[in-house]
Amino acid sequence: MLPKENKTVTKSKKTSISPCAMDQIMTILNNTFHGNVALIYQDSRLVQIERNEKIRPAELKGKSCELPQGLKENCDLPGVRARILEAFENMEYGQVVIVIKEGRIIQIDRTEKQRFAALVGLYGDGI
Repeated sequence: MLPKENKTVTKSKKTSISPCAMDQIMTILNNTFHGNVALIYQDSRLVQIERNEKIRPAELKGKSCELPQGLKENCDLPGVRARILEAFENMEYGQVVIVIKEGRIIQIDRTEKQRFAALVGLYGDGI
């Protein structure tokens, strides 16, 4: 009988967003002119999308009061998709906030939360 090899397998947690969810995110981004979109992650999966849109009365168009429409045509959508996926790599808990001003994505914020099993509160809750 051959001796068993003692291999330690390190498993890096890679997270991803389903194509359907990514399409929904891109649609929301395309329909936002001023504001932000927050993507909430728990247990290494997308659980919620929040949209906060700012409407500036000075930018209402003419008598019809139409709101300006979404992202500018020169926005690099494949690049945006890649940046969003990159922001979620190896994240277990946290959020990614995409900031949009005048139809341009100007910033992507990544906030990661760490959960510690050893630090349990009085009622079994975390930090």
